Amino acid sequence: MYNEMTFGKCLKFLLTTFHLPMSQLAKAINVDNSLVSHWVHERRFPSTQYINSITDFLSKNIMDSLQLKMVDELFYSLKVNEKITEITNKEKLHIMLQASLKYSLACRTEKKGTSSESRSDTTFLNSIDLSSNDKLIYGITNVFTAGISLIESARTYCRKENNVIYLTYHNILDNSFFSDNRLSYLREILLEVIQNNWQVTFLLTLDSNVERAVRLISFIFPLLKTGKINLYNLTNNESFMTGKELYVVSGIGALSCFPTDAYTGINCAFYLKNKSAVDVLTNYVNLLIKNNSNNIVKYYNQEMKDTFFFNLTDSNEQLGNHYCYNNSFSKLLIPTRLYQKFLDQTDLSKEEKKLSIYYYEKQFRGFLKNLVHHICTDIYFTSAFEKLCEDKIIFLYTYTGIKIVPASTQDVVDYLEYAISIIKQYENYQIAVIYQDMDGLEKNIALSIKERKEIFLYVYGKNRTVLDTFLSLDDPVIVKAFVEYYKNLWQKISPLNKDKEDIVLLIESYVRMLNKEIK
Repeated sequence: MYNEMTFGKCLKFLLTTFHLPMSQLAKAINVDNSLVSHWVHERRFPSTQYINSITDFLSKNIMDSLQLKMVDELFYSLKVNEKITEITNKEKLHIMLQASLKYSLACRTEKKGTSSESRSDTTFLNSIDLSSNDKLIYGITNVFTAGISLIESARTYCRKENNVIYLTYHNILDNSFFSDNRLSYLREILLEVIQNNWQVTFLLTLDSNVERAVRLISFIFPLLKTGKINLYNLTNNESFMTGKELYVVSGIGALSCFPTDAYTGINCAFYLKNKSAVDVLTNYVNLLIKNNSNNIVKYYNQEMKDTFFFNLTDSNEQLGNHYCYNNSFSKLLIPTRLYQKFLDQTDLSKEEKKLSIYYYEKQFRGFLKNLVHHICTDIYFTSAFEKLCEDKIIFLYTYTGIKIVPASTQDVVDYLEYAISIIKQYENYQIAVIYQDMDGLEKNIALSIKERKEIFLYVYGKNRTVLDTFLSLDDPVIVKAFVEYYKNLWQKISPLNKDKEDIVLLIESYVRMLNKEIK
């Protein structure tokens, strides 16, 4: 059966999927490192004996379900044997390696025949010869593998300046190129390169399809926490051909992906390593950003914390449904007198304290006003209550940012009893308490969404006492998608974990425990 992946590409894809260096394969099958390198770069091809050894080695290094899914996806996309119904993972690996080797040998024979034909050579003025590494790649799996390989190169290489990776993500595409498994794998790689001090810029084409936008949110949410993600919405649809995707790793390489007909989706790409070609595409992307896009994410540095909390207060005061979840217990359930008491323990100036209490009271009034006609939904982890009751620490939201304030046992009791009264009094105040991790919920963050208005996200550092990242998003499509994303999370929560009576009993149990300490 037809196979469109060469042996070198297939072997490299499998090694990358299993996070295995070529040197480890060489050692396992008792060959020199250079021989494995020759196989990957298709300067030489292995014998059947080595194919068997490679298969044995790879089959023993499948460690998780994501790797299994990637192997299955490649196996069935290559259509190596449509009649097979039951097959082991080891057999899949062996069939793929054998089929891709056969394809490579056929390509080499064809190339020799073509090279013997006479061809005319044309010389152009003002031209640059591209490198031997530049290629035209065919096949969805091959294209995606090339893109991943390109981005992975940034894990070990970091430029002193212009260390930016540019990626397009057009949500008009179907799932043939950006499958869920591929998105998960791509996100893992991006998180790794960000650790190597790279910035990642996405160019999006957003439309009114909220379902596709929610898929984007699911993919990008963990990346936003890093503070090194920029999102730009292309406002001029003619500025980019429908269906194209572009990966550019500044100074390293680029991949320009496109469909060859109206039905297959992306199945071809120009793979470029030539520095001049990469620079041209980098400049092109920057022109798109400058002239044809809107910046979706607004980051606030440490000097802009007051602006961030001012905007957050203003958003919460406006009428409309409010959705959030928190690293600590709710900032809006502190009685005003307690807030003032905690505020007096901070190192803020007199003017800063005055502004903090002013905006807190303003935000609190807006919170209660909204509860009359609109829904406010909060999601907490039980660890938030445990930290409050055991450590007696308050995360106090002030005009200048968050201050960590110690509290007496009685202060915590008053705080929780007041929270219980609000939960009981307002039917529109919905609350859920999560006892363990849940897919889609990111820890160490606070998320606030005002429906049809804006999203605010702040990320705590490793010690959970300071905020590392402040950002907001106000694009209408993204805001609506975040609301749907939040509602989907809410639906996943067990009914028992969002039963108000049961949650009140839980908080009352903490109050009883604290009262015993007081006595």
